[in-house]
Amino acid sequence: MALEKSLWGQQAVSVTYVGQAGRNLLRQEGLAQPNANFASTFILTQNDARSNYNALQMQYRRPVSSRLQALFNYTRSHSLDSASNDIVNEVSSTVISTANDYASSGFDVRQSLSSALVLAIPSVTRGQFFEHLSRNWSIETQIVARSGFPFNGTVLTANIGGANPRPDRILGKPLWISNSQAGGGKSLNADAFARPAQGRQGTEGRNDIRGFGLTEVDFSVGRKFAFTDRINLQFRADAFNLFNHPNFANPRAFIGLGPSFLSSASMLNHGLGGLNPLFQEGGPRSLQLSLKLSF
Repeated sequence: MALEKSLWGQQAVSVTYVGQAGRNLLRQEGLAQPNANFASTFILTQNDARSNYNALQMQYRRPVSSRLQALFNYTRSHSLDSASNDIVNEVSSTVISTANDYASSGFDVRQSLSSALVLAIPSVTRGQFFEHLSRNWSIETQIVARSGFPFNGTVLTANIGGANPRPDRILGKPLWISNSQAGGGKSLNADAFARPAQGRQGTEGRNDIRGFGLTEVDFSVGRKFAFTDRINLQFRADAFNLFNHPNFANPRAFIGLGPSFLSSASMLNHGLGGLNPLFQEGGPRSLQLSLKLSF
């Protein structure tokens, strides 16, 4: 459902509600010795997972007018499910209800802001040389900011049947503690977790910890050289993460393996996939020069 209002100068604002529901989705559980007469563990696949997504999207757009083009998007959303993928989620001696794992999705982003501005720089009108030199220049900027992905702790040493349970949560202990040596200035608190008994799922909720967010500003400047009506050459200089703002990935959160697993160990771009993480969102500042010939 969407509402849109036109403004002066072909500008427009819109508000949109987006909802989606999934039912009978695949989910796997690692069961620990359900029958002592057979194999000690096995994987149970069921179609009992569900998902829900609700979002409020707001947009402002301004088409090319007076040399300026603008686009702003803001989304407030929440994605919940009982399994964000079909890998092993549970470790127990009995089948666990999916209701116990219905929580924020592993890819849930509560708030997301993005904007883009394109400005055609006016050329100098005094003198033919300066007019030719300053013709067809433009600048672009993009801003992206969002909240972090959720995650939970994992106990590798209690591995059963290829699955790793969550730890027990110690109430009254803060999840995060200040750490000037860690990425993002904080680490998970080891005293807030405890290893569960063998073959039992811990009391910590699924995806109950909110990770680090993302803030990035990209900037570009370019010029178009027109040789004929059909042939032109475009030059661009791009700066990704212009202010070199650090964006960190979530800690691996392996409980009981030492403090290094409770702090962020990498920049965010290394965990987002792709063949070249250098140009992924969340990486350090990088510069790029390019030429494009169109004909």
